[in-house]
Amino acid sequence: MSENWDNKSLFLARISAPLRMNRQLSDDQDQPLWETVQRLHAIVESSPLAIIALDGEGRVQMWNRSAEHMFGWKEEEVIGQPLPTIPPDLQEEFRTHVMARMQGEIESGFETTRLRKDGSAADVSVWSAPLSDSDGKITGIMTATADISGRKRAEREKAELQASEEAARAEASIERRYRKLLEAAPDAILEVDRGGYIVLVNVQAEKLFGYTRSELLGKAVECLIPTRFQGLHPTHRENYFGHPVMRPMGTGLDLYAKRADGTEFAVDVTLSPYESDGGGRVICVVRDVTERKRAEEQIRTLNQHLEQRGAELVKTNKELERQNREVEKVNRLKDEFLASMSHELRTPLNSIIGFSDLLAERGDAQFTPKQKRFIGHIQQGARHLLELINDILDLSKIESGHLELKYEDFDVSAALVEVLTTIRPMAASKNIEVAANVPPGLILYADRLRFKQVLYNLLSNALKFTAAAGHVAIEGSANDGWAAFLVSDTGIGIPAEEHEAIFSSFHQVGTTTKGVREGTGLGLAITKRLVEQHGGKIWVESEPGKGSRFSFTIPLTRESIETGISTEPRETPLVLVVEDEGAAQELLVSHLEAAGYRVITVSSGADAVRAASDLRPDAITLDVLMPGKNGWQTIQELKQTPATSSIPVIIVSVVEERKKGLSMGAADYLVKPVSKDNLLDAIRRSLPASRSRGKEDRQRGHEEGPGR
Repeated sequence: MSENWDNKSLFLARISAPLRMNRQLSDDQDQPLWETVQRLHAIVESSPLAIIALDGEGRVQMWNRSAEHMFGWKEEEVIGQPLPTIPPDLQEEFRTHVMARMQGEIESGFETTRLRKDGSAADVSVWSAPLSDSDGKITGIMTATADISGRKRAEREKAELQASEEAARAEASIERRYRKLLEAAPDAILEVDRGGYIVLVNVQAEKLFGYTRSELLGKAVECLIPTRFQGLHPTHRENYFGHPVMRPMGTGLDLYAKRADGTEFAVDVTLSPYESDGGGRVICVVRDVTERKRAEEQIRTLNQHLEQRGAELVKTNKELERQNREVEKVNRLKDEFLASMSHELRTPLNSIIGFSDLLAERGDAQFTPKQKRFIGHIQQGARHLLELINDILDLSKIESGHLELKYEDFDVSAALVEVLTTIRPMAASKNIEVAANVPPGLILYADRLRFKQVLYNLLSNALKFTAAAGHVAIEGSANDGWAAFLVSDTGIGIPAEEHEAIFSSFHQVGTTTKGVREGTGLGLAITKRLVEQHGGKIWVESEPGKGSRFSFTIPLTRESIETGISTEPRETPLVLVVEDEGAAQELLVSHLEAAGYRVITVSSGADAVRAASDLRPDAITLDVLMPGKNGWQTIQELKQTPATSSIPVIIVSVVEERKKGLSMGAADYLVKPVSKDNLLDAIRRSLPASRSRGKEDRQRGHEEGPGR
């Protein structure tokens, strides 16, 4: 019976009963095997899978009907031939696959590509397992292949459909965002087609023009243009579509739009072209510039006013220049007149004073008491007139800048003795005690003659306004490169409102103790100018009925004058508080003033640098966090400026950067909130020892009462 078996049946018989096929079988033995093989044959042929058997070299040993249908080759075309379905680029992969199966490995559901006879590619899934003989030796491979092209095609179509849906959703999202952006735009936006019809508007366009969206859509854009411009607009539109570029509309022109109620308003329009499915379109962005135009008109008006004002100022400046020339001429003539009058007046006065003195010397023997009294009147009047002339000439020289100081080093005590030699006889006539307290060896670099003039003016004034049996004192001291002097009296005193006016020319505060006005009213004016020309300051402390205290300062040395130091020694140390926060500033001031310090406050770094340079405080408290120039920049500038580098700076801030502050030159670093004791301790430590001792001495002096 086996002689009638075809190739496929024999192959199935060998793989299903290898031991029986290796020996001669009788018909009785062959019948069961025949039936088994036929069943396998039916299964293989009816299987929808392409069942292919291969030997170890990859040659086809079995090829079922599904394989013929799937790949197009007949069984007789492929039996004994290399498997024809492997694409050229997968040959190496196929050989590796065969070798793995020949090693006993099983492959399940391996997806790959195979070729059909017509050259087309098929997506397939391959299951494979090794075939063994009766000895267990692997002799080949059995493969089952399913055509999954339909499934793959469905998967690709599904993926494409999903991608299309995603793209549609993205496009819809973009459309929604575009709409939101369009509606949120601050300007009116309109889309106009080539025919001039409005196809899109945003909500701002409705508000700006006063139309509803439905009223605008489909209308000609000319409805939004003033009537006088409507006729030319279609031509302009066609010209634009001939050369469509993004640009402002009507560059250099004043553009106007029209609202639904017919009112016109100034606008700026920006045009932006784009191509749509319906042809060329243009996006028009319209902005209401009414307020800007109004502001520009105001600016133009202001500029015109400024130009007019500038012309007036030029005219005024020219007039001032002319007046200045006139003033210079008058001053020159005044100087010439004073020089001439000085000579003309001094010459006869010289004779009057000289001969009256000569007559007075011989008066005891030659003149009666009445005649001697007349001679005394002549002497007194002549000397008063000479004093007036000298004062006027001195003041004129000072104000014109012609008074030159002759600086020299001299002993203050010696100069004071010379002044007191003249003053004491005047004091004796009123039984006034004149006390002097100037430290010995005090050397001053100044104009000796003018210094004596200052002392004489102050002391003689004190005598004039002090009643008989009163007290006048002159004190001097040296501190921090300055000489300080105080002339005090127990006279009639000066009202507070007169404290500045008394230093004005020809001002007399009141009558002397004799009940008359004495002097020229120029003494204090000359004194103030002489002190200031030396680089010092002068001031008065006085109350009616409590006497007066005139204080002035002069630099001690040549170096003090050349550096231009302008601050005077202080009875109490001055602290500069640099703090921009009002409450914190007030708290610091309260602590310091309660401890007896003078306090000056500023609120910015720039003001701090200026104040420190002008006032030369004894100490500075500095905040770090301030607008503009912060505390770090301020302390850096203070320490780099020679005039302020030696002033101790105490940083008081919420910023905890003590190490940085000390490295930049701070004397101490306090972190807010700061207690009163910590603040005052830091101030005391930072002040020079001499200033601290001086402050303590003055505080004790105030507690004990005045000593003069």
